[in-house]
Amino acid sequence: MPHWNTGPSVRRNQCSQREEAPFRGQKSETRDQGPGKELEPPHIGCYGINGFLNHVLTAGLLSAAVLFGLTCQAEVERPFLQIPHTENPPSIDGRLDDPCWRTAAVLTNFTQVLPLEGAPPSEGTEVRVLYTREQLFFGIRCHDHEPAAILAKEMRHDTGFSSDDKIEVVIDTFGQQREGYFFAVNPAGARTEGLIEDFSRENSLWDTVWQARTRIDAQGWTAEVAIPFKSLSFDRTQTAWGCNVERVIRRKQERVRWTGIARAQQVATLADLGELRGLTNLHQGLGLEAKASLSVKHATATQPAKDDWDIKPSLDLTYYLTPALKANATFNTDFAETEVDDRVVNLTRFPLFFPEKRDFFLQDSDLFRFAGLSSSVLTPFYTRRIGLAPDGQPVDILAGGRVTGRFDGARLAVLGVQQADHCDLGSKSLFVGRVSKSVLEESEVGGLFTYGDPRSRGDAALGGADFNYRNTRLPANKTLRGHAWFMGSTSESIDGQDVAGGMDLSYPNEPFGASVAARHIGEKFDPALGFVRRRDIRYYQGSANYTWRPNAAWLRSIYLDVRPNFTTDLNNRLVAEDHDLPSLTFTTPAGDQLWLLYSNERDVLDAPFEIQPGIMIPRGDYRMNQFQASLSTSDARAVGVEFKARTAEFYTGRRREFFGGLDLRPVRYVTAQIGYALTEVRLAEGAFDVRLPTARLNLALTPDLTWTTLAQYDNLSDNLGFFSRIRWTFRPGSDLFFVVNQGFAFDDWRFHQSSRDITLKVGVTVRF
Repeated sequence: MPHWNTGPSVRRNQCSQREEAPFRGQKSETRDQGPGKELEPPHIGCYGINGFLNHVLTAGLLSAAVLFGLTCQAEVERPFLQIPHTENPPSIDGRLDDPCWRTAAVLTNFTQVLPLEGAPPSEGTEVRVLYTREQLFFGIRCHDHEPAAILAKEMRHDTGFSSDDKIEVVIDTFGQQREGYFFAVNPAGARTEGLIEDFSRENSLWDTVWQARTRIDAQGWTAEVAIPFKSLSFDRTQTAWGCNVERVIRRKQERVRWTGIARAQQVATLADLGELRGLTNLHQGLGLEAKASLSVKHATATQPAKDDWDIKPSLDLTYYLTPALKANATFNTDFAETEVDDRVVNLTRFPLFFPEKRDFFLQDSDLFRFAGLSSSVLTPFYTRRIGLAPDGQPVDILAGGRVTGRFDGARLAVLGVQQADHCDLGSKSLFVGRVSKSVLEESEVGGLFTYGDPRSRGDAALGGADFNYRNTRLPANKTLRGHAWFMGSTSESIDGQDVAGGMDLSYPNEPFGASVAARHIGEKFDPALGFVRRRDIRYYQGSANYTWRPNAAWLRSIYLDVRPNFTTDLNNRLVAEDHDLPSLTFTTPAGDQLWLLYSNERDVLDAPFEIQPGIMIPRGDYRMNQFQASLSTSDARAVGVEFKARTAEFYTGRRREFFGGLDLRPVRYVTAQIGYALTEVRLAEGAFDVRLPTARLNLALTPDLTWTTLAQYDNLSDNLGFFSRIRWTFRPGSDLFFVVNQGFAFDDWRFHQSSRDITLKVGVTVRF
C-alpha cells in the first residue's frame, strides 16, 4: 500500500473570500468633486504630493518593521500522499470498480472545518489517487448514511454549487503557493474548474478540458475525475505538487478537508496544501493545441435598419514552449457565445465596472494581476478595453498573441492584440507586459507596462512596479499581507502625464481581522488599457472585524464589521466620506443569513451633475445617513427567497431601494430565478423610479447539454433584453452553441422587436 504522511503540519493561513460573505449594498465608494474649488470642507493636513509620499514612506517603514520583526514558527513537513503510476487507467464512468483503484494511494484522514473546527467528520470520505503519463486520476467515495438526502440540484457547468454537496480538488503544480487550479464536481456530475489567483482567490470563469462522472448509490455517492496534463502548466522537474481536497455536505453545512483546517481560510489557500508525491515522466505530447471555430450569424435591427449575414471562421492556437511556459495565438477572434452583462442603472457620476466573460482573456489572467488592486476601483489592465467599445459593442480583433508562464523563479505574462478600426479611430496595436519575481519566502516584486489607447486616435503608455508581501508563519497560525505600488502614465488623449501610488496592510484572521489602505491618484493619471473609477484624489480606508461562532441550535456565527473611509482632493480637502458603523451578519446552521448595516456618507459637489435627463443635483456639501437590511435563505433549500431594503438620505431628498428574489430548484434538470428591484428617488429637483425585473431559466438535460435563458428590463430605457443560449459539449474541449439575442422596445403599451441576432457556432479542439 502506498505511504502517506498523516502527521501535523504548520497551518499557513491566507486572506480569502469568506465562506459566509454578507450582502453588500451597491453604494459608491468615492465621489468626484468636479471643477471649481469654492466649497471648503475641512482639510486633512496641509501637505502636497511630497507630504503624501512622506506619509506613505513613514507608514511603509513602520509596517516593514512589524513585518520583519514578527516571530516565525518552525517549519514542519506537510502531509503528503505518495501516488503510484499505472499503465491501465480507469474508465471514467463514476464506478470505482476498475482494478487500478485497488493499487491507488488512499486518503481517509479528513478533518471537519465547519461548523466545528478540528472535529471528526460526520461522514467518511475516501480519495484514491493515481496517474498515467498523460493524466491525473481521482476516485472518490463519499459515504452517507442518508443517501436520499444528498443534495444535487445543479447539472450546469461552472456553477458555484452553493445548493449542493460537492468535492473540490485544489492543485498547485509549481509549489510556489502563488497560483494554482481547482476542480469541483457535485453528485449530479456537474463540473466547475478555475484558476486560483493571488494566493487564494478562486476565478471560476477559466475553462479547460477534463472529465468527471458521478453516481449516487446506497452507500452515498462516488466520483471519478481525470485531469489531462495537457490542460495544466507545470514544472517538469518538480515531482511533488501541492494538493488539498474538500468535501461539502450541504444539508449539514459541513466542510471537511485533508489539510488546512482553519475555518477562517478557504480550501484554495495554497499555503495550506499537502503534497502529491511521485509525479515523474509526465507527458504533454507536442504541447500543441488548436481550436478551430466557425460561426454563422444573422443580425436584424430596425434603427438603423439592418439585415445582415456574417460567416466568421476563427482559430486559437496554444503551444507549450516548455511545460511551464506557453504561447497562445488567436486569429479573427470570435466571442459570439459570450453571455450578456447583467443590466444595471448607474445613479452615480462614475463609470461602472463589468467583469470579463470572454474565454481568451480569462486564460492565465492571474499572471497580469498587479498589487492586489480592486478591479472595480483601479486596475492598470482591464481586458474589456480590448475588443469592446465603450458602449459594450464588439470590436473585431484581427489577431492576438500571448506568452504566459514561469521560468527561473519568475512569472511572465505578455499580451499583444491588433484591433480593427472602430468609429474612425484606426486599427489599434495594444500591448501589456507583466513580470514578477519571488522574494523572501512568500513575497514577490514585479513590474507592468501597457501601451496603446483603444478609446482615441492617440497613444498612451503606463508603467508600474509593485511589492507584494505575505507571511503565513506568524504566531498562532495567523497571516499578514501587504502591498506597495507605484504607477506613472502618459496619454495623448488628455495631453498629460501623472502618477498613482499606494500601500495597504491586512490582518485577515479570526476571530479578529483588520486592514488599512492609502492611495494617491493624480489628476491626469490615465490607464488607457485599465480602469479608474476616480482621479484627482487621495483615498484612506480602514476596517476592523470580529467573528463569533457560538454554533448554537439556531445561530452558527455573528460577523461584525466596521469600515471608515475618507477621500480628499490633492490639496487634502475632504471631498467624500463613507463609513460603515457597523455591519452585522447573522448566519444560521442551515445557512440562512440576516445582514444589517448603518452607514454615514458625505459627498462634496463643486459642480452640479445630471443624475437623470432634466434632473440636476446642485453643488453642495451633502451628508447622508442610510440603513440597509438583507434576509436570504440558504441555497440548499428547494425554494429560496431573498429580500433587500435600503432607506437613505440622498442629496436634496431621499432614496429607497427594494429587491425581492425567488430561486426555484425543483429538480436537478431545472433551476429558475426571478428578481425585481425597485429604486425610488425623491429629490427637490425632481422624482423618478427605476425598475429592474429579471428572470432566468436554466435547463440541463445532462452536464454537457444545457440551455440558459435570461430576460432583463429597465423602465428608463424601456427596453427588454432577451438572451438564450444552448451549449452542447459533444466531446471534451469541443462545443456547439446556438445563441439568440433579442431587444424589444416598449412603445404605445406594446413591446416591439428592435433587434435580433441569431448565431450558430461550432468549435473543435485538437491536441497533439
